[in-house]
Amino acid sequence: HLTNPIPLAYEPSTTLRRGLFGNLITLLAVIGVVCFTLYRLNAPAAVAANAPPAEFASGRAMKYVENIGQRPHPIGSAEHAVVRDYIVKELIELGVSPEVQNTTVVSDLSETPVIAGSVQNIIARLKGSNNTKAIMLTGHYDSVPTGPGASDDGTAVAAMLETLRALKAGPSLKNDVIFLFSDGEEVGLLGAQAVVEDPQTVQAVGLVFNFEARGSSGPSLMYETSEGNEQLIEEFAKAVPRPLTNSLLFEVYKSLPNDTDFSIYKRAGLAGLNFAYIDQSTHYHTQLDNPGTVSESSLQHHGSYALALTRHFGNLDLQHTARGNAVYFDVLSAFIVRYSVSRVLGLTVLVVALFGTVVVLGYRRQLLTLRGMALGFAALLLSMVGSGLAVYVVWRVTGLFQADYRAMTTTCLRRCCRSSGARSAPVAGNTTTRS
Repeated sequence: HLTNPIPLAYEPSTTLRRGLFGNLITLLAVIGVVCFTLYRLNAPAAVAANAPPAEFASGRAMKYVENIGQRPHPIGSAEHAVVRDYIVKELIELGVSPEVQNTTVVSDLSETPVIAGSVQNIIARLKGSNNTKAIMLTGHYDSVPTGPGASDDGTAVAAMLETLRALKAGPSLKNDVIFLFSDGEEVGLLGAQAVVEDPQTVQAVGLVFNFEARGSSGPSLMYETSEGNEQLIEEFAKAVPRPLTNSLLFEVYKSLPNDTDFSIYKRAGLAGLNFAYIDQSTHYHTQLDNPGTVSESSLQHHGSYALALTRHFGNLDLQHTARGNAVYFDVLSAFIVRYSVSRVLGLTVLVVALFGTVVVLGYRRQLLTLRGMALGFAALLLSMVGSGLAVYVVWRVTGLFQADYRAMTTTCLRRCCRSSGARSAPVAGNTTTRS
């Protein structure tokens, strides 16, 4: 009998077992970080209707969405008048005195054809105790003819009404708050243009917060700012509980042929921020944009921004808000890292120098080779091109077997590459076209 059996050749060594265990721990840690990151990219949880009165509750705000988003209500339609009257009634019940601005506007976004229409903006003001300049919360209440507009832009209307209720339930602010329910956004940003054509309104407003939707779910992204945003971002970082934003969104958006009402306010020299959620974009401008598809969490995120920012900026001096641009990004939607654009050049030089140092040291210590680095760069480039090509091929092949997908591709190229108030928006409702 053998008292000390000889270890089998294939028995894993202690070192190998430790290596496998370490790799497993690393893999689990990476998976955990990825899952947590994806979780933090979601909108915050919905808040029930029985929340304290001074809080924003999507459970309370959903009743507005359900009433507004029942049927399409494009400008000039009978349903449009129903939605207008409903908003006015709700504002009166909330204790403010709304006004309806009736005016005819000729859009200056398009030369041929000329887009014009009669708009009915709904405006309400919550007075402050020591106003410097007013905060304007805005979203449009008209829809496209092809969809009920529950998300675009019924959730903005709902967020504003619930924000107004919460503000009245809490302590009063120093600055006035204007609630603008704009009209005619879908046919060429006509309502916003009507507002800025009044010089007194432009002079009275210190900040604009505009709310939009390009889908029916997802987190609300702060994707656009006015120029000179450094001070705005600084205060934004202090105010909001769940920020999701970065300056790359703004830079990409500037290169796209997109417009919302916020474009009009920026051109008029007003400072502000623009918000939208964009998941399930296939519901955008269709019959699927109804109350049943609206994510209550997305509405809650809209409202948490609106209420927190209004309360924060409502007690600040809004005479001067422009100070230069900032580079900014959120970290797991917990806080925002920000720095001035003036530091970009220095940081770029520092990063390039550090990268060069690592390459030189790695090459000298024979940890890197020129051939290996070249192959690594080529593999990265090939993977980027290959992934894009693979998606294109799969999409085209899918279209061969499913004709509806071919139609959706055409729709996306024509519609989805611009925001809801595009420069080439179709004329509808009571608008008129002149050549």
